[in-house]
Amino acid sequence: MKNFQKFIFSTIILFFSSLGFSQREGSIWYFGENAGLDFNSGVPVALNNGSHSIQEGCATMSTPDGNLLLYTDGNFVWNRNNEVMPNGDGLLGHSSSSQSAIIVPHPGDTNKYYVFTVMANYHLFTSEGFNYSVVDMTLDGGNGDIVGTEKNIELLPRVEEKLTAIKKSDTEYLVLTRHLNTFYTYTIDLNGLDPVPVETVIEPTLLGAQDVSVGINSCIGYMKFSPDGTKLAVAFLEYLFPNPPYQISNGGVYLYDFDIATGRPYNPRLLSEFFRPYGVEFSPDSSKLYIDIGFGQHVPDKLDSGEIYQFDLDSPDVGLSKELIHKMPYSHYAGALQLAIDGRIYFPTLEDSERFADPGIFAGALSVIENPNEDAALLSINIESVPLNGNTGTVGLPTFISSFFNIGFLYQNTCLGDTTQFELNSTDTVVSVFWDFGDGFTSTVEEPGHVFMAPGTYTVRVTVTTAFDTKTETKEITIYETPVAYAPGDLIGCTSYGSYNLDMPSFNSTVLGIQDPNDFRVDYFLTQADADSNVNALEPIHSFEYGTTTVFIRVSNRSNVQCYATTQFNIIAREAPLMDTITDWTVCDDDTDGFFTFNLSQKNTEIFNGQDETKFEILYFPTQADADAGTNPLPVNYTNTTVTETIFVRFQNSIYTDCFRTGSFNIEVIPGVTANRPTDLSLCDDNNDGQAIFDLTQTEIEIIGTQNPNSLNLSYHESQADADSGMNPLNASSYLSNAYQNMIYVRVENASDTSCYDTTLFNLNIYDTPVIPQVADWQVCDDNNDGFFLFDLSEKENEILKGTTGTYVSFYTSQTDAETSQNGIIGNYQNTGNPQTIFFRLENANNAQCYSVSSFQLQVFDTPTAYTASDIIICDTEEAGRYYFDLSEKDVEILNGQDALYYDVSYHGTENDALNDLSPLSKADYRNTNLNETLWARVQHTDLESCFDVTSFNLIVNPLPQMDMEERYVICPDSPDLVIDGGVFESYSWRDANGTEIGNQATLDITNLGDYSLTVTQTTNGITCENTAYFEVVSSGAPETLEVDLNGFSDEVQLELLATGTGEFEYSIDGENYQSSSSFRVFPGQYTVYVRDIYDCRTLTEEVTAMGYQRFFTPNGDNVHEFWHIIGAEMYTDAQLFIYDRYGKLLKQLPINSEGWDGTYLGQPMPASDYWFRFVYDQNQVFTGHFTLKR
Repeated sequence: MKNFQKFIFSTIILFFSSLGFSQREGSIWYFGENAGLDFNSGVPVALNNGSHSIQEGCATMSTPDGNLLLYTDGNFVWNRNNEVMPNGDGLLGHSSSSQSAIIVPHPGDTNKYYVFTVMANYHLFTSEGFNYSVVDMTLDGGNGDIVGTEKNIELLPRVEEKLTAIKKSDTEYLVLTRHLNTFYTYTIDLNGLDPVPVETVIEPTLLGAQDVSVGINSCIGYMKFSPDGTKLAVAFLEYLFPNPPYQISNGGVYLYDFDIATGRPYNPRLLSEFFRPYGVEFSPDSSKLYIDIGFGQHVPDKLDSGEIYQFDLDSPDVGLSKELIHKMPYSHYAGALQLAIDGRIYFPTLEDSERFADPGIFAGALSVIENPNEDAALLSINIESVPLNGNTGTVGLPTFISSFFNIGFLYQNTCLGDTTQFELNSTDTVVSVFWDFGDGFTSTVEEPGHVFMAPGTYTVRVTVTTAFDTKTETKEITIYETPVAYAPGDLIGCTSYGSYNLDMPSFNSTVLGIQDPNDFRVDYFLTQADADSNVNALEPIHSFEYGTTTVFIRVSNRSNVQCYATTQFNIIAREAPLMDTITDWTVCDDDTDGFFTFNLSQKNTEIFNGQDETKFEILYFPTQADADAGTNPLPVNYTNTTVTETIFVRFQNSIYTDCFRTGSFNIEVIPGVTANRPTDLSLCDDNNDGQAIFDLTQTEIEIIGTQNPNSLNLSYHESQADADSGMNPLNASSYLSNAYQNMIYVRVENASDTSCYDTTLFNLNIYDTPVIPQVADWQVCDDNNDGFFLFDLSEKENEILKGTTGTYVSFYTSQTDAETSQNGIIGNYQNTGNPQTIFFRLENANNAQCYSVSSFQLQVFDTPTAYTASDIIICDTEEAGRYYFDLSEKDVEILNGQDALYYDVSYHGTENDALNDLSPLSKADYRNTNLNETLWARVQHTDLESCFDVTSFNLIVNPLPQMDMEERYVICPDSPDLVIDGGVFESYSWRDANGTEIGNQATLDITNLGDYSLTVTQTTNGITCENTAYFEVVSSGAPETLEVDLNGFSDEVQLELLATGTGEFEYSIDGENYQSSSSFRVFPGQYTVYVRDIYDCRTLTEEVTAMGYQRFFTPNGDNVHEFWHIIGAEMYTDAQLFIYDRYGKLLKQLPINSEGWDGTYLGQPMPASDYWFRFVYDQNQVFTGHFTLKR
C-alpha cells in the first residue's frame, strides 16, 4: 500500500539537455503586425509572409522537423500558406487576451491538433469562456481545417486570460487554466480530451475578478510551466483588491510546485508584489524565473518605466533572490517573455505614444536575454537586436507547450524503494540506447525502470543513436530517503472554551523518533486524503471541538515532499467548567455569639455563572488538598468555627470528574450597624428642567443618630442593589437629581468590616418654580372720562394661570409686598393712578417657597365720540356710476375738535364692520359700488381699540337727466315737416353745429339738414345736474317702381329685383332681412319681394311666382317626396305636362292641378331611373328636362 501511494503522488522530473533530437514544433513564430521568426537555422530569421494583426495572445505549431503547420490569434486559424482556413474564423478567443490560444497535438492521431482559446478581459467579452476546436490536417487538400462538429466547444463559462500546457508523457498532455481561486487541469491522451478537469482550489482568491467593470485587470498576465514541468508561475496584473469599491493596486507573481502525476499545483508562494506584472518565463534548465512589470504604464507616479526581474529557483528563499536585471528607458515597457528552441528568451518592447498613455508605439525588433540559465550578474541582454524586417512586434508572443523547450530524457519516482522510470524525450526514431545509472547498473531498454538501493545522488548517462546522430545526455538525479511516521498515543484534554487548542508541533519529536527534523518535516491533517495530497494542513496551533477527532500525520522528506509516510492518532477533548473569582461572604452577627450558619449552596449561582447545571456539579471543602482530591466535602449548611475562615470549591464535570476547576472564598462574621431614616430633602427648580443639585450630607446627623460616626462609613446610592453592594456611591455634597421625586438609598457600614452594614432611604423632591407668562397690560374705556375704573382682578387670574397646574396667584400694589406675600389685594380694585402698576405672585401650590413675581399696568382711556357728518352728493358726469372719493375729508367733521393724535377715524361699508373694526375702506381713494350708499365711520382710541364710537353718512351719485333722442332724424319726401320733442326737464338749450343756441323750449321745428345738440338740466338731492345729447338731421330719396326678373327653370330660380328712384336702396324677400344686393337665388314657389330706401322713408312690394321642378322624388310610401310636379305650373291653367321614360315612351300626361306623378305606369310602379318631361305653357312656350325616381 505504501509503494502504491508513493507512485500515485510521485513527481515526473523534466530537464534541459543539449541533445540534438528533432523537436522543433516551436521553431516558427507568427505574432504582432505581420511579424514572424524562423528558428530552424539556429538563429532567428525574420519572416515577411504573414498577413495578420495580433495585439497580444497567439500560438504556432510546426512539425517536429520545423515545418509550419498552423497558427492562431484565438479568433482566426491560418494554415501553412498563411491563409485563413476555410472554417478557421469565429473562434471565441481574442487577440486582446494575454494568452488567447494554445495548440496541442492529439497523442492518438498525428493529423489532429486541439486549439484551446480563452476570452479577453471581462469588460470586453463576458461569455466566451474556455473553449476548444479541433484542426484536422487531412482537410482542405492537406492544408488543414477546423472540423465543423468540433468547433468552439465550451469547457468553462469564465476563465482568466491564462493558458499553458505541458507534456506529461509520450501519450499525454496537460492543459491548465484558472479562474478566481481554482486551477482547472485537462488531460489529452490517446483517446483525446477528457472534458472533466482536475480542480485545485488554492490561493490567491482574486476578488477583483468577480467585478466585471472594475476588477477585470486582475485577469491579465501570463502563466507558464517550467520546461521540466516541476514549477508553475502566474502573473496577476492587478490582483490585490480589497472589498468594493476597488482601486488600482499592485499585482503579484505566484510560484507553485506542480505535481505532474496528479495535475495539481501546490506550495503557493507570493514571490513579490509588483506594479502591473505581465510576462513570465523560465530558463531552459528550469532554474530561473523571469518576469517583467510596468505593463501599460497607466500610473507614472508609481513606476516611470518597465522593469525585468530574475528569481533563482534553487535559492532556499526564492522570494529573497529577486534581482532587477534590466530597467527600460522612460515610458518604455516590455510585453510577453518567451523561451525559444535556441535556449534564449525573447520579448517585445513598447513606448507610450503620449507618455503613459496606452496603446504605445510598437518596436520593429525583438529584444533577447542571451543566456537565461546564468545568474543575474552574468546575464547578457540585447535590446531590440532581432529585426523584424519592417514588421512590428506588439504586446504578445506565441504560447507553446513548455516541454517543447526541454530536450533530453525524463524520469519519475525518486523515493528510495520506488522503481525509478526513465524515458527519452525525442520524436526521432531511436536505433539504440544505452543507460548507465551511476550505481554500477546499466540497461539497453528504451524506457527502463531501475531501483536504487540507497539514498544519494547518482550520475545517470544515456547514449542514444538515431538515424541522424549519436548523442549522450548526463544528469545527476537524487534518490530521496522515505521517512517513517511513528504514531503518538491518543491525547485526552480538558477545556472550558468550546474547543481545545493544541500545539501540533509538540508531537513532532514523537512522530519522527530518531529521524533528523532538518531532513524531514511533519504536517497534520484532518483526513487521510488531505494527508496523501499534502493539502489543507493544520496550523501549528489548532482548535479541536469537544469529542474525538482523528488527526492524520504526514512525514515528508524536505528535499522531495513526495517521499512520505503517514500515521494517525486521536485527540479527545472533554468539557471542563469555567471558574471565575468567587466573592467573599461576610455576614453580620445577629445574636453577637460570633457564629453563623452559612447555606453554601447560595454560592452555586455565582459559581455556575450561567453554565449548564446538568453538565457540572459543585462541592465545598475545608482545604485545597481536599478540593484537589475531591475528599471530605463540607455539608451544605455549614457553621463557622472561627470569625474568619476559607472555603475551597471544586467545580467539576458531572461525568468526567477529572475535568474540574478549583477556587476559594472567605467567610466572616462581624458586629451589626443601624441606618435611621432621615427627613426628605426639597429644592425649587430654577429653570424647571426637572434637575437640581442636592447636598445629601445634610441628612447624616439624622441617619447616624447616637452611633459613633468615627466607626462608620456612610454612602449614598441610586438603588437598593448598589447600596447593598456598596457600588456606585454618589457625590454626596453635590448630587444632581434628574427626577422631580427621587429615592436615595443610604448604606451605613462598619468601617472595619464593610460587609456588616445597614441601609435606609429618603426622598429628594424637586418643585417647579412657576414660569411667568406673557401678561398684557389691562386697558379699559372710561365710562365717564374721569380717569378711574373699578377692576375685578379675578378676571386676570385666568390669563395668568392659563396652561399651568398646581399654581396659585395673588395680587399686590408693590414689588416688596409681592416678594414677601404681604398686603395682598382682595376683591375688586379701583386704580389710584393712571396708569398704575399691579404686581402678582405665582406660587407652586405644593411649596409656597417656589414662586415668581411679575407685574402689569392698569390704564383708563377716555371714550371718543363720533359726530354726524354731512352726506357726499355728486353728479354722475361720466355716466359710469362709480367714482373715487377721498373719505379722509370727512375726518374733521366726525372728530369735531377731538385730538387726531389720540383718535383714529376709519370707514366701513356696514355698521357691523364698523362696530367690529372689520374691512376698513380705503380713505384716500374709495370707489363706490352703488349710486346710493350708507358709509359708517368708526372713531377709535389709538391705544385701545375697544374705546370707540360709530356714526354714518350717505354717499349719493345723482344720475344725469336722460333724454329719449335719436342719433339721426330723416326728412322724407312723403313727410317733409320735422318737429323734435326733447322731453320733460327743468331747462333746455338747442344748438346748431356752430354752437349757436336756436331754442330753449321742450320742442324744436327743424327744416335745415345738419348736426345739432340739446342740453337739459334737472335738480335732485339738492344739486343740479345737466346732460347733452347730439344728433343729425338728414334727408332721403325713395323707390318709385319695382319689377322682378326671373331666370332659370329648375330646382333653384334666380330673382333679380329692379327698382327705380333716387337714393340708396336695400332689398328683401321676406320683409325682415334686407340686403344691398338685388339678386336672390330661391327655390321654386310664391314670394313677396321688397325694396326700400336706407332711411325707411318708403317701401314697395311685388308678388312673384318662381316656377321650377324637383330633381328627384322617392315614391316609397313614407309620405316624403311621394309625387313629382312642376312647381308654379298652376299659374298657367292651359299648360300641358308630359312625362317620358328614357326611351321616349309617354308614360303620363299630368293635369296641371293634380298632386303630381306618383311614379307608376298603368298602375305599376316604375323602376328607379331618370325620366324626361315636356312642359308647354304661356302660348306654346316649351321647356324640357329630366329628373330621377329613387326607390
